[in-house]
Amino acid sequence: MQRCTKCGVCQAYCPVAAVTEEFPGPKHAGPQAERFRVIEATSDDSSALCSGCGVCTSVCPNGVAITDLITMARAEMVAAQGGVPLRQRLLNRPDSIGRILGLAPRIANTVLGSRTLRAVAHATVGIHRNAPLPHIAGPRFRRWLAARAQPNGPVLAYFSGCSVEHYDPEPGIATVRILNHLGFRVEAPSAACCSLPMLSSGEWGTARPRAGALIRELATSTETQTPVVSTSTSCSLTLRSKYAAYLGMEDGTAARVARAVVDICEFLRGGHVEQIASELGPVGARVVYHAPCQLRNHGMGQPALELLRLVPRLSVEPSGVDCCGIAGTYGYDCDRHAIATGIARTLINRISEARPDFVVCDSETCRWHVERLTGLACVHPVEILDASLHGTGIPSPHRR
Repeated sequence: MQRCTKCGVCQAYCPVAAVTEEFPGPKHAGPQAERFRVIEATSDDSSALCSGCGVCTSVCPNGVAITDLITMARAEMVAAQGGVPLRQRLLNRPDSIGRILGLAPRIANTVLGSRTLRAVAHATVGIHRNAPLPHIAGPRFRRWLAARAQPNGPVLAYFSGCSVEHYDPEPGIATVRILNHLGFRVEAPSAACCSLPMLSSGEWGTARPRAGALIRELATSTETQTPVVSTSTSCSLTLRSKYAAYLGMEDGTAARVARAVVDICEFLRGGHVEQIASELGPVGARVVYHAPCQLRNHGMGQPALELLRLVPRLSVEPSGVDCCGIAGTYGYDCDRHAIATGIARTLINRISEARPDFVVCDSETCRWHVERLTGLACVHPVEILDASLHGTGIPSPHRR
C-alpha cells in the first residue's frame, strides 16, 4: 500500500466505478482505506462492491496489488459479520452443486430453466432471476476420458476443474484431443473446485482445507516435473498466485504446483505452435475474441488470440474490452447484477457491431454471461483449434 501515489489510474480503468457511484473505486477501497485498517478496525464496507476483476492491479504503474488488498479487507469484514449469506454459500460450491444435480441432469436443467422457480430463488435466496446459470452436463467429460484410447507418449496432467467436470465438458474434450494429436497422454488427477468463489467472497476458513486438498491431488504430477495444464484462466490464476497471496500457501508443495500450472493456450504457444500452425485446417467463420479480465494478471499476453490468428479463413476481431462484468459469482447476486450488466454493455455493443458468428473466450463464467446477454454461442479457444485440426467444422451453438 505504501507504493500507492494516488495517481488515479486504477480509478480511471475500474469497470465497477464506471457504472455505479456506490463504489468509491479501487484507490479508496484498496490502499487508501488500508492505511487506516492497519491502525484499527474500521466499518468501511466499500470492498463489498469490488468485483475482483483485477484490472486495477494490472494497470497500476507502481505495482500495488490493489485487488488483493480489497479482497483481504472483504475477508476480514466477512469474518466480523459471521460469514457469507446463504446465496453466496451456494454460489461458492459449484462442485458440490454440480455433483448433486449431475445425478439427474435433465431434471436439473428443467428445474433451473423454470422462470417460476428462478423468480422464487430471486425473492428468497437472492440469486438474480436472469443470472447466467450453466447447463448441467453431469460427469460426461470423465466418462469420455476413461473410454478414450490415448497415445503412449509423454504424460501431461490436466486440471479440469468443476466447470469441465459438471457443466461445460467441451473445452476439456477439445484439450485432450489436441494434446493427443501432439502425442501426449493426458491424465486428469482432480475434479475439485479451486475455491476461487470462496476466496473472492471472503469465505477463507472453508477455502483453506479445500485448497490444501487440491494441492495434494495435483502434487503427484508435479513430482516428475509434469506440467499441469488448465483451460480456465481464473482457476490457473488461483493456483499460480492466489493461494499464496490469501492463504499463505507459498512454500514447498504449494509453490511447486504453482510453478507447474500453465494455461493451455500458453502451453501450446510455448513449444508447439509451429506443428499446430502447419496442420490447421480452414474454419470459415467470423468471431469476436474476448480476453477475460483474469488473463491480464497472468502477465502472459494473449496466447489464445495468437493461436486463433493462425487458423485459415477464421476472421478474428479482439473485443478490446477489459471485463464482461460477471466476475465469477459477482453478477449472480441480486444486489450486484445490475452493475454486472452495466459493465457488460460495452462488450455487448462491441459484439453487436462486429456481427460475429459466435464469440470466443477463455473463461467459463464469462462465456455463460455472454451467451445469456447476446444469444450467441461462446466457446473456448481450444474448441476452435480442435475443430481446425480435426476438420470437424464450426463448434455447435448447443449451449445457447
